[in-house]
Amino acid sequence: MSKAPAGVDQAELTVVARNVLLDGLTALSDHLDAVTVVGAQAVYLRTQGSRLATAAYTSDGDLGLDPAVLGSEPLIQQRLREAGFELLDGNQPGLWVRELVFPGIDTPVAVELDLLVGATVAGKGSRSADLKPHDKMTARRVPGLETALVDRSPMEITALDGTDRSIHVHVAGPVALLVAKAHKIHDRLDDAATKPNRLTNKDAGDVYRLMTEIDARVTAESFARLLADPRVGEVTATGLKYLREQFGGLDTPGVRLAVEALAGDVPADRVARVSRAYVTALRHLP
Repeated sequence: MSKAPAGVDQAELTVVARNVLLDGLTALSDHLDAVTVVGAQAVYLRTQGSRLATAAYTSDGDLGLDPAVLGSEPLIQQRLREAGFELLDGNQPGLWVRELVFPGIDTPVAVELDLLVGATVAGKGSRSADLKPHDKMTARRVPGLETALVDRSPMEITALDGTDRSIHVHVAGPVALLVAKAHKIHDRLDDAATKPNRLTNKDAGDVYRLMTEIDARVTAESFARLLADPRVGEVTATGLKYLREQFGGLDTPGVRLAVEALAGDVPADRVARVSRAYVTALRHLP
């Protein structure tokens, strides 16, 4: 769910999505060593001091799982269902939801908690991750998520509704987020002709947000370390290639999407210049 349903305020949905994320993490408390917060929630946690006027908005929560660390008990599907989650679609692995009522909306809104596994470590299958003994519909395989297996660190995640709810959990690092976003944008651009509704500008806006908050020298150092890592080096290299293609010029596809996402907040020429300069700072990397 990349857009707020009709009648639901984006800011309110972001608050609710954070609560759903906390609910999911609490339900999976026995597996937290194998869990990493990824996606937009992680982007906003890593850029909490952002000066962008464009609101940090997300309508769901994404959790990456590491099959090499994940224990066999308790069963993930059992814990999530006990916490009020159900699969959104019996044919779509990893898309868990809780239905919640919003003021002024007659029907409940399904807020997603997506369980994801990097494609190269997800075992056999085409869409679902092989996490036996956990159910085959527990998690979905996603290309580009693998870098977060290594580039992650613990953070305190708090509720956004003024309550004192919080949990300590691993959150994807900036390079892992850039790599994952670059893979996602690449896939969406490839499918744009046949599946235009899948291509949104929000991911490119998140890339720009990371670029303006994370020092390029720090990013370059992290990239160098991760490119040499035997487990995630290849996926990281592909992500860097995509990032260069998408944001390395003044009129590249990622830049155009970021300009759309930040319209009215950041001038188009600034988005283009900052993006190109940031990618240029990574030029010494292989």
